Order: sequence, then structure tokens, then C-alpha cells
Amino acid sequence: MSISIPDSTLIITSTAIFLGFMSNVATRFLVDLKRERRMRAEVAAFDKELKKAVADKDKEKEEKLKKKKTQMDQMRLKASTGRFKVVLVTWLPFIAVYYLMANFVGGFQEAVAFSPIPIPVIVNATNGSMVLIYWYFLSSLSFSTLMTKLLGTSQT
Repeated sequence: MSISIPDSTLIITSTAIFLGFMSNVATRFLVDLKRERRMRAEVAAFDKELKKAVADKDKEKEEKLKKKKTQMDQMRLKASTGRFKVVLVTWLPFIAVYYLMANFVGGFQEAVAFSPIPIPVIVNATNGSMVLIYWYFLSSLSFSTLMTKLLGTSQT
């Protein structure tokens, strides 16, 4: 049994918003955002200083900075791996919700939305329909930036 197109678009969009919200909440709890931002700023300042030393051909400063490069690379890695914890915690539940949603709307290849704009690959050229994965992806992208700004989980 499948549901009508307007209902399925609402269900998919609501699910994308809900999962995005849950991901951002998990980020707030699992990642030390202040520490991550501090580390990213420190690494960016180091990169800028090293780039300037290379551009100015200041060999002495460049050598001094290159000695700190390993430490900065480790800091860069730590800043990146903090977000990986969120992926580990949320990935399986999100996949389960996606499969459940697919069964609810009639399957993975069922038309769930129509687009007046012909987007190559995403929109079926003959009837303007979109399948679940594309509509979910567009819905998720549409709200992700707003969600990260509202919940303060952006990386910058």
C-alpha cells in the first residue's frame, strides 16, 4: 500500500527535518564545540602564518613553523574526529528510519514528488517525478544549514 504524493512529500520532508534535528542534538551532546572551534582557529592561524612565511621566503620562520606542523596536524585530526562520534551514533538509526519510511511511502523507486524544474538525473524527464532518495536529499539539504545555525553546531 502506498500513500498519495502530497502526503509522501510531507512525510519525507518531516523525516528529513527530524533526523537533521536529532543529528544536531547529538552533535551538541557528543562534541565539545568550543574546544573544536578553538582548535580549528588555532590550526587556521598556523596555516596562514606558514603560508605567509613561504610566500615571504622567510626560511627561518618557515623551518620554525614546520617543526610545529606535526602537532598542528594532530590537532586538525582531533578537531575532525569529534564529529565522527556523531556519525557512529546516528548512522544505523538513520538508515533504519530511511528503510521504514521507504516501506511507508511505497518503496524506493516510487514517485514521491514532482518537480516543475527539469533537473538532470534527479527528475524523471518524461513525467517530472522524483524518487525517495532524491526528494529526501533535497529536503535534507534545504533545512540543514538553518538547523545548524539555529542549534549552534556549525563548524565555523
